[in-house]
Amino acid sequence: MRTIFCKSFFLAIIFLLSNIVIAEPLSGLTPFQIESVIAGESGPNGDRYYSVRAFNKGGHDLIYDVPAAQRTGNKVLSAYFKDTGRRWVYLATRKSGVIHRSYFDLLNGSLGASSAEHNAAITQIGGGWYRVNIRYSAINVTSVHFGIAQGNSAPYFNAQASIDRVFFSSPHITDSTAGSHLNASTSQPSTSSSNVSQKGLWVWRADPVLDVQKRTELLTFMLNKELNTAYIDARIPVLYNHYMLSEFIRTFQSRGIAVELMFGKPEWALRDNHHEVLDLVDQAVEYTRRYPDAKPTAIHLDIEAHLVSQWQNQRAWVANQLVDLITLVKGRAADVALQLVVDMPVWWDSFNVSRSGVSRPLHQWVIDASDRVALMDYRDTEQRIVNDADAELRYATARNKKVVVGVETMCIPPELITFCEEGSTNMESILRSVDSQLPQNHSSYLGYAVHHYQAYKDLRR
Repeated sequence: MRTIFCKSFFLAIIFLLSNIVIAEPLSGLTPFQIESVIAGESGPNGDRYYSVRAFNKGGHDLIYDVPAAQRTGNKVLSAYFKDTGRRWVYLATRKSGVIHRSYFDLLNGSLGASSAEHNAAITQIGGGWYRVNIRYSAINVTSVHFGIAQGNSAPYFNAQASIDRVFFSSPHITDSTAGSHLNASTSQPSTSSSNVSQKGLWVWRADPVLDVQKRTELLTFMLNKELNTAYIDARIPVLYNHYMLSEFIRTFQSRGIAVELMFGKPEWALRDNHHEVLDLVDQAVEYTRRYPDAKPTAIHLDIEAHLVSQWQNQRAWVANQLVDLITLVKGRAADVALQLVVDMPVWWDSFNVSRSGVSRPLHQWVIDASDRVALMDYRDTEQRIVNDADAELRYATARNKKVVVGVETMCIPPELITFCEEGSTNMESILRSVDSQLPQNHSSYLGYAVHHYQAYKDLRR
């Protein structure tokens, strides 16, 4: 099967590059401890793209042997990459028998170690894709290489094809004067993350933290769905297993996935129960101090106060206690520079709550008390998702806060609040449209999230 993958990839690359009319198109690549499969038909440059996977111990690259006639002048070697399991890649030239490599970090969009033979650059394209390129003198360069690395300056490692992989597209060699294929600036990488939206996933079990196989399954699912933030049920890990939590966070962060420590129970809204969640927050703070190299990005509260029995007749009384709790948690989280994220139903903008003689909609009190909110905007059409989030997004923009818009996949009534009937393909299409539309009108929009992992896994296509 591996041989078939490599031959298919070899032929496809020939076809891919045969349509390029600029100087020196590549005519073939030889895989070394690399296998590949077609991943899609329209990559960042409009070309077919591949899932390129490393296996075995040693180096892992695709090699182009440069004909003698092409070993003149200055050239640019370029390609598009996207992290789907392995964050480091490199471009290399073999000159007079010595391989010179320049490394690129697909997680942070930055340059790693760069050979003195190269002028290297990385440019963010969008959707997780980066264009990487090196300028070099082609004199005595006998081959060029597109490689997967274990880390910065670490081209040799024992690879597993299931996790050590990247998306790859559009490899080229051009003359350095062929401006249409060069970056506008090759001196500095594009490291801006301001346009990268959060794509979150509620994970209501601790199994992926405590069980390595479950962890791998979750990681694979999130990478395949291009999700970049895990809201993980952290109660048991922060109480009983800090080490496994640190391993979980390191693994996910190394793949470009942020981790928020989530705690949720409706009864915690009531003052008599505040000590329970505050004890958990204190444990999360202690964990963060003990493992600064495996730090979560936030504490995430999912306290649905409207589910307690007292809400029916004492709504304002319950809501005030919830806001008091949010304020306390935010202060404790700030001690270790953790943000506080609070889940909030979309309909909390429909009634007022008085605090210190001031009456305002509950969503405003919650947005003010937290660092950002995850809005449970459980609707199943683009227009309703956009419309129902409007009040929260407008207020958050005015307060310089951020909002993530969440959708539901559980098969629960009524049908209009979940994508259970529509399926994942429809939902993902709508979320892409929402993710494109909302930032145009609301600077507070941070991204979207899906509730929840198991239901999303089981959701029909």
